[in-house]
Amino acid sequence: MKHRRSHRTPAAPRRAAAGPSLREEIVALHRAIYRRNQIRINQSVLGYTPAFRRYERDYTRAVATYERRASFYELDRELAAADVVYVGDYHTLPQAQRAFLRLLRRLPETRPVTVALELVPARRQRDVDAYLGGRVDVDELRDLVLPDFGEWQNWREILELSRARGYHVIGIDAAARGPTGSKLGGRDRFAARRITRARERWPAAPVFVLVGELHVAPGHLPLEVQRLARQPLQDVIVYQNCEAIWQDLERRGIEHAVELVRVRSHEYALMNTPPIVCQQSFLNWLDIDEGLPEVGAPEERFHKYARSIAELFELPLGDALDEVEVASVVDLSFLQRLRRRGDFSEADMRAIKRQILASESYYIPRAKMVYLGRLAINHATEEATHFLRHISADNDEPKSLVDAFYARCLEEALGFLGSKVINHKRKCPHLPWFERVARSRAVSAGERRLARLVLAHARMEAGEKVRGLARIYRSDAETFNAVTHVLGYMLGDKLYYAMLDGRLEKREIRSLFFDPFDDEGEALASYLYLVARTRDVQVPERL
Repeated sequence: MKHRRSHRTPAAPRRAAAGPSLREEIVALHRAIYRRNQIRINQSVLGYTPAFRRYERDYTRAVATYERRASFYELDRELAAADVVYVGDYHTLPQAQRAFLRLLRRLPETRPVTVALELVPARRQRDVDAYLGGRVDVDELRDLVLPDFGEWQNWREILELSRARGYHVIGIDAAARGPTGSKLGGRDRFAARRITRARERWPAAPVFVLVGELHVAPGHLPLEVQRLARQPLQDVIVYQNCEAIWQDLERRGIEHAVELVRVRSHEYALMNTPPIVCQQSFLNWLDIDEGLPEVGAPEERFHKYARSIAELFELPLGDALDEVEVASVVDLSFLQRLRRRGDFSEADMRAIKRQILASESYYIPRAKMVYLGRLAINHATEEATHFLRHISADNDEPKSLVDAFYARCLEEALGFLGSKVINHKRKCPHLPWFERVARSRAVSAGERRLARLVLAHARMEAGEKVRGLARIYRSDAETFNAVTHVLGYMLGDKLYYAMLDGRLEKREIRSLFFDPFDDEGEALASYLYLVARTRDVQVPERL
């Protein structure tokens, strides 16, 4: 790599010639994290009855194997012919609700649909009807059906899409709730009555059901609906992120490329999130659901992921974790400590508060502090990587705006790459997305401007002479940060896949942690070198 000074990069510990491959190391890392998470989950969930365990085993057996990889075109055809579509929801995972929303968006806009949500208690049906009729706004509805799990924004978008397209929306949740097998079966029967009545009332509208994942096993809710229906219904089941299927994809080395598999006839599984991320979403919910949040949990999580990433890239961690403070939204007292230090200006404090309000995470080297804007795995792993980069490299600042720009891009690339090591389904927008945004009138002027700057820079990377590009380097802090963030994420995404397929060796990625990029032109040269090395890397398409 251009301008690389090898004496700055400590030699990695020697490995035996027959040591594990990088893929094997990452898989082993995921399995170890999964086991640790599962121990904590098992310890936290009490009161499971034999009836519940039988109910859970029915689901586990249903998703123990799969037939083959599938395409979304195939799923679209199945959805077009279905009377009822069941989508399994991992309640605490926002991606699970986002996937349901994306499936709805794939439907023809004029197609009649009934959306059945476990989120909504049936007793609140009048409130939902009032919202669909324009008599109640979405925030008033939120106060009436606030979800126990997940993020309201995802439910809000489902409801807004339903109203915009004229969908029917029904609540299917019974008033009584609880983690017992008898209640689960009773809730299936209650939801089945709601679904079959909707089919009878609106026979032209297929019912798209979003319900807890255990309910969608063929012998649970789908069977109850068939029993009540006056004639056989064509149903489709869409599971999400099944553990056994994921492990098989991982063993075959294709988990990062596969988004959908066919489990059996009329049954599919979306594989959009690693199981450890699903687990972490539940653990996050446990941390904040109690009257007093578990303040120590963010620090424990940050340490865990910092050690995992340091071990993978063989970075000397030493006792550095003992010196870093980890703060989160559950405890903002760190703001007072920063102010008392005396070396943070009012402008610095305002910038930090803006990031807090935007739920952004960041590492503050001057204070040896990490702030996690969200208790999410992507935030923790990205900031852990920034922390590892800081303690590994010299801290000289680049001497020019251009060098500062590309040093920031490389920092962002490393951070995103580190998060991909743990959650390799993490996504970021690439050039086709920015091309659409640049032409869109449905976005803000600022979003279009950012997209155009990103596209102009991409033309420069491809060798085109672009007029006015220098204005990016001299832009205001918000634009500077936004462009470097986007460019860095796109590069980090490609670095991950280049590392997996052997185009880049792990030692090359490791060396990036140690280089301060403080020689004139070094950051730019390194950035362009990595862009060239990864230009032909294919990033898997996502739903």
